[in-house]
Amino acid sequence: MKVGWLDTSLIGAYFVAIVSLGLWISRRRARGGREFFLAGNRMTWPFIGASLFATNISSQQFVGQAGLAFTVGIVAGGFQMIGAMCFMFLAVFFLQTYIGMNLTTSPEFFERRYSVGCRRIVSLINLMMVMLANLTAALYAGATVLTHLLGWDAGPHAGILFWTAVVLIGVAAGGYTLLGGLKAVIYCDFVQTAILVLGGALLLVFGVARAGGIGAVLALRGPDGTSMWTLAHSWHHEFGWLPMLTGTVILGVHGHCTDQDYVQRALSAGSLYHAKMGAIFGGFLKVLALFVIAAPGAVAASLVSQGRLTVPEGDSAYVAMLTTVMPPGVLGVCLAGLLAAIMSSVDSGLCACGSLLTYDILATMRKTADERELLRDGRVIMAILLVTCILVAPLIRHFEGLFHYLLYVWALLAPPVFVCFLFGLYYPRANARAAFVTLVVGGALGLVAFAILHVPVLEGVKHSLPGYFQNKLNIGFVSGLICTLVMLLVSHATEYTEADRARTRLTRQSGRIARMTRPETVKYRLFAGCLILIWTVVLLLFSPLGVGKPPP
Repeated sequence: MKVGWLDTSLIGAYFVAIVSLGLWISRRRARGGREFFLAGNRMTWPFIGASLFATNISSQQFVGQAGLAFTVGIVAGGFQMIGAMCFMFLAVFFLQTYIGMNLTTSPEFFERRYSVGCRRIVSLINLMMVMLANLTAALYAGATVLTHLLGWDAGPHAGILFWTAVVLIGVAAGGYTLLGGLKAVIYCDFVQTAILVLGGALLLVFGVARAGGIGAVLALRGPDGTSMWTLAHSWHHEFGWLPMLTGTVILGVHGHCTDQDYVQRALSAGSLYHAKMGAIFGGFLKVLALFVIAAPGAVAASLVSQGRLTVPEGDSAYVAMLTTVMPPGVLGVCLAGLLAAIMSSVDSGLCACGSLLTYDILATMRKTADERELLRDGRVIMAILLVTCILVAPLIRHFEGLFHYLLYVWALLAPPVFVCFLFGLYYPRANARAAFVTLVVGGALGLVAFAILHVPVLEGVKHSLPGYFQNKLNIGFVSGLICTLVMLLVSHATEYTEADRARTRLTRQSGRIARMTRPETVKYRLFAGCLILIWTVVLLLFSPLGVGKPPP
């Protein structure tokens, strides 16, 4: 084993405790599909915010984003900063309409505002993103980390033990999710958020101490001579200010404000106040993630430059730091935090996929089904999804780079959904035909861009493009502009029917239904202002005006 028995015991204790908590919460069975998938609309803001954060933070962030920070610096955490602002956008621009429309899933907005066909297209995109990028990938990455730490990745039985780890994680997280639904998921995510934040903070503290203090860490420079501690890079950098402000914002709004796995938590709120405050609290936690996920990756690079750490590849930086710099006992807490991130991704992804298939597909086909029937069928769907993902997850090892390319495609598919949502909320003339054409055209643009940038026979075309168009984030922004143009042209070139007018009125009237009391409004605005202030201070801290100063 790569860890001692004390740490292994702590990991096992956490594993048993979180499953027991989920099962204890599940002791009161849900009476219908809405209570199961939306926790009976009784959740309060601390639990909603923690679950929003835990849903987003998975092994992909702890392993992949820390690995990216090991290579390019703290700018890898810029995605967390963008995510924090997107949770702010969710609170300010989206939730009042969502809550007022009494939605069950986020794609249901497309049916109410546009058409059933648009809802199904967006549901399919949501389902593919959550199931493949979150659920299956989390099972695979979690089993990879667990088998490595327990020494199960070597020897004649490595394959069987890997399958065992996948099944163990899947059954543990899936068990309480199938029994308790979103309520069990949210309460478990609340506990797991505390553990993963504590684990990341401890790793940062011990890592900086091992590197010789803050001064030694901040002195680290990248291959191009720039500071590894700046979020601001030139526009032509892969993660420069221009692609981060254009393509990343589009991807972030699509992911944080329209994807079912996030919106589902906000829809479980007992009121608009708790939904908005939950999103703001999630934004605070996302800023904190810059320190507990991206910063340790950059510290690992400093340790490697000093010869105090060996990292075979970027993605192993986080785990290598854990097993090198953390003392026994504390290491177990950090590893439990990593396991918490994995478990929260599995339970959240499973619940989101189940609700999408139950309400966006099954309920639209079986319009006479009552809530009890939807609950029964939803559990069956979730069980089938869980078994499918458990069977698929170990096969990912045979497709190196597959998920990198899938995430690339999704970054290019986000713009049409982003555009249709914004037009649906704020442009009364947008109609169903325009939305459908925009979704189809935007999807086709994304696939063409992916082919040009990744298909070997088109490599000549890729290299003939200006540097700006070789960045997926920039192409996503251009695709968004094209989708905006398509939406405008088709909306004004086609008839604006009475049905379109009725849908527009419904959206606007529903948005006026949800209200907060005056004390709630004051508290919400105070918290939102604090988030903006802290976000700005952190941005300036990790900039050329702060610790990211260029070398003299």
